[in-house]
Amino acid sequence: MHAQRITVSVLTRLLLLLAVCFMPCSQASIPLSASPNQSSYSLVPYSEFWCAEDPPQTLHRLLSEPRDFEPSRYSDNLNFGYTQQDVWLRTQVHNDSPGPQRWIIQFEYPFLDNVTLYTLREQFTGVQRSGSAVPVGQRVLAHRQAVFPLSLDPNETVTLYTHVAAYGSKMLSYNLMMPEAFYAQNERQNFWLATYFGMILALGLYNGLLYLGFRERVFLHYSLFVGGFGLAILAFNGLGTLMFWSFLAENTARLVALSFTFASTMATLFAQSFLNTATYSPRWHQILTTFRSYCWLAVIATLLLPIPVALHLMDVTGFMTSLLLLVCGSYCSLRGVPSARLFVLAWTLLLLGTGVFTLRNLGVLPTNFITLHGLQIGSALEMLLLSFALVSHFNQLKRQKELAQSAMVAALKKQESILEQKVAARTKALEHQANCDVLTGLLNRYGLCRDADAALHRNRQHNHRLALLMLDLDRFKPINDVYGHEAGDFVLQQIAKRIAHSARDGDHCARLGGDEFVIIMENIESGEPLESIQARIDYAIRSPIKLPCGERINVGVSIGVSTCHGDDGATLESLLREADSHMYTAKSSHAATDYHYVPANL
Repeated sequence: MHAQRITVSVLTRLLLLLAVCFMPCSQASIPLSASPNQSSYSLVPYSEFWCAEDPPQTLHRLLSEPRDFEPSRYSDNLNFGYTQQDVWLRTQVHNDSPGPQRWIIQFEYPFLDNVTLYTLREQFTGVQRSGSAVPVGQRVLAHRQAVFPLSLDPNETVTLYTHVAAYGSKMLSYNLMMPEAFYAQNERQNFWLATYFGMILALGLYNGLLYLGFRERVFLHYSLFVGGFGLAILAFNGLGTLMFWSFLAENTARLVALSFTFASTMATLFAQSFLNTATYSPRWHQILTTFRSYCWLAVIATLLLPIPVALHLMDVTGFMTSLLLLVCGSYCSLRGVPSARLFVLAWTLLLLGTGVFTLRNLGVLPTNFITLHGLQIGSALEMLLLSFALVSHFNQLKRQKELAQSAMVAALKKQESILEQKVAARTKALEHQANCDVLTGLLNRYGLCRDADAALHRNRQHNHRLALLMLDLDRFKPINDVYGHEAGDFVLQQIAKRIAHSARDGDHCARLGGDEFVIIMENIESGEPLESIQARIDYAIRSPIKLPCGERINVGVSIGVSTCHGDDGATLESLLREADSHMYTAKSSHAATDYHYVPANL
C-alpha cells in the first residue's frame, strides 16, 4: 500500500513536469483569440519561428517547401542577436467577436531593416512592408517602428507570416494592439523621445556657444560627443529615417554605426580635457590618446566594412570606451582631480546603459523596457550629470577668469602706481636739475628767477617787505690757485651749506655762478634789522674751513642788500642791480681795510 502511494506520487509529478514542458508548444499551435475587451496582446507566446541560412525570399516558396517552425515559448526565443539568417514568424489570429475588428501589429524594436507581413485568408493573401531601411513612402504606415494594420471579419481566423531581414540585432518582440491603445502608447513614447532629443539638442548647442565664448576645448568636445550620440540615437529609434534621411535605405544602419563610433572618439577627447589628464595623469593621457587612434580607425572601418561587421565593431568600441573612461575617471577621482567623482558616476550610468544595449543586441539579455531603452536612459542620466559637472567647470572657469581679471587690474594699477611714482620722482629730479645748482644744491639762476617771481607776487599781494642779499666771496681765487679746483669746489659746497643754515626757514638761497650767491628774504619785519642778519651770515662764512688735505683756510664775503616794499614796481633785475652796486661798495671797503687773511702756508 505504501509502495503504491509512492508510485502514484512519482507518476503524478512526472506528468506535471511533462505538462509544464510541453505547455508552451501546445500553446504556440493554438490561435490567438483576440477580443475587443482586451486592448493589447503579446504575439510571442502564440508565434512560431523558423530561420535558415538560405531562407526563401517569397511566401510561395516557403509554403511549397514545408518548414519545421519552432514554437516561441518565451519572448527570449525571439531575440536572435546579430544572426545573419533571415527569420520567419508564423501566427494565427482569430477574431473572437461577432463584429469586424481593426488591430495594429507593432514590432517593439525600431531598428529592423526590412519587415514584410503576409496575411493569409481563405480567398486572398495581403502583403505589407515596413522597416527602418524601407523608404517612408513605401511603408504601409509612416511610423518609426514596423507597424501594420490588421482588419478581421466577424469570427475570422487568419495566418500571419512575417519575414524579417536586418543587418543589426533581430529583436522580434511584437504585439497586437487596438488602434486606440496603440496611438495612446505612441503619444507617450513620442513625448519622452521629444524630451530626450530636446535635451540632446539643448546641451549640444549650449556647450557649442560656451566654446565660442570661452574658447575652452572641453565644451567643444562635449558638444561633438553629444552631437554624435544624438545623431546615432535619432537613426537608431527610426525618427531620423522618418523625418530626415529616408533615402539612405539600408545605409541607415551604417549611419548608426558611424555615429556611435564617432561619439566614442569624442568621448575620449572630452575625458582628457575635462579631467585634465595631461596635468594630473600623463600616463592615462597617453593611454587615451593611443586608444583614440584605434577609435579613428574604427570610424573609417564603419564606412568601409560590411554593415554587419560595422555594427559589431560599433558595439565593441562603445563598450571598450565606456569601460576605459570609467577606469580612468576612477583613477583621477582617487587622485583628487576636480569633478572626477561626478564624471565617474555619469560614466557608470552610461556604461550600464551601453552594457545592457550591447548584451541585448548579442542576445544575452531578454527584451523589456529597460533593455530596450537602456541606452537612452543611461545616456540621458549621464549627459545630465555631465552637464552639471560642466556647469561647475563653467563656474570655476568664470571664477578663474574673474580672479585673473582682478589680478590683471591690480597688477595694472600697481604698475600704474609704480610708473606714477617713477614719473613723479623723475619729474622731481628733472625739476631739481633745472632749478638747482649741481655743485652746491642751491637754486641756480633759473630757479632763482622762478622763486623770485613768486615771492614778488606774494609781496605785492600782502604788502610785505622783501630783501635781496648778494654775496661775493673774498680771497677765493688763491684757494683754486694753490690747492686746485677740487679744493675750490669743496669750499663752495661748505659755504653753500653755511648760507643755507644761516638763512631763515622759507628764504631762497641761490648761486648765481662762480663765487656769487643770492638770498631772497620774504616777510621782513619792520623791527628786524638787516644788519644783524648780514652779521650772522658774515660770521658763518668767515669761520675757518678744513680742506680734505688737512689744511685750514678761511675766506671773506662782501654783501650787498636791496629791499622793496609792497607794490613799488620792483623786479628781480632791479633788485639784483641795486644789491650788486652795494656789494661792490662793500668789496671796495674791504679792499681799503686790506683784509689779507691767508693761511700760514700761503
